[in-house]
Amino acid sequence: MHGARLVLGIGLFLGSACAADPYAGNPPSATGGVAMPATGGVTSTTGGVVVKTGGIVATGGVTVVIPKTPASPNCTDTSSSSPTILTTQFGGTYVLTDGDSGKNYRLNPNWWNSSVTFNGQQVLVDGLSFTVKNPNGVKSANDNPVGFPAMFIGAYSGAVTKISNLPKKVSELTQVNTVFQTNANSKGSSNYNVTYDVWFTPDSTVLGTGVNAPPSGGAYLMVWYFKPDNRQPRGSNRYPGKQVAGLPGSWDVWIDNTNPPCISYVATSKVESLDFDLNSFIKDSVKNSYGITNSMYLSIIFAGFEIWGGADGLQAKAFCADVK
Repeated sequence: MHGARLVLGIGLFLGSACAADPYAGNPPSATGGVAMPATGGVTSTTGGVVVKTGGIVATGGVTVVIPKTPASPNCTDTSSSSPTILTTQFGGTYVLTDGDSGKNYRLNPNWWNSSVTFNGQQVLVDGLSFTVKNPNGVKSANDNPVGFPAMFIGAYSGAVTKISNLPKKVSELTQVNTVFQTNANSKGSSNYNVTYDVWFTPDSTVLGTGVNAPPSGGAYLMVWYFKPDNRQPRGSNRYPGKQVAGLPGSWDVWIDNTNPPCISYVATSKVESLDFDLNSFIKDSVKNSYGITNSMYLSIIFAGFEIWGGADGLQAKAFCADVK
């Protein structure tokens, strides 16, 4: 790790969520995406040669794949998977990384709020990036988000990613290098956050179908580095303006002591992109007895957007997570 990198925006913080909310009895299917034709590249008139960053296959021709540049020198996963549009309320798709490791990620649309009519929201997945399409500006009528479109590694509601190195005992973690780059500053300052949602379990049991929250004895850890002006995490701001070893800026620590507890670190200045070691937050929480313990197991790492309304065009430019 060469130190966390961030991009700061301008704004104040303020309004209620903590976790990737349940599918309400609708577990994701293994598929659910509709392939979108890739664009770009150079095609010859005979023989069909395609040269494209990300890579696509030319019928009857040859594909020359130029791997995407890693978003971070500390977390180097890339994916040249073809773009896919997810048009379902739940569903999801796996994203295979470049190389021979077999590692993959999972993207779930997760428009879960049952009080809001699903009305055309989409997610465009392009390798390890994704873009929210909410053309109708769907908004929540209560304090819960419309949904939580997110990419993750681990096991969630029957979807299991490969080569995640999860679950892993907290006491055995050395580094959890991760990067999440977004365009959040360009989309306003209300009704969406940029957040990690990290689940801890009391043992190494892999979470199966129908399990939509950490079990009793586990915990949630959230990292809100872009907080909307009109929304806030669960619980209360117990430790405002805290410094976290190895991380830039300062963080308000919100805690909800329900079982499982929810610990939310909220950047005191809006941040739209961050490259850091997630284990810095984990160790800080353990050290200060906020609710995570060394005997728990890190089980899932989500990165996405809790959306209360609007956010059409909100983009995750890159995501990567490497558990060691």
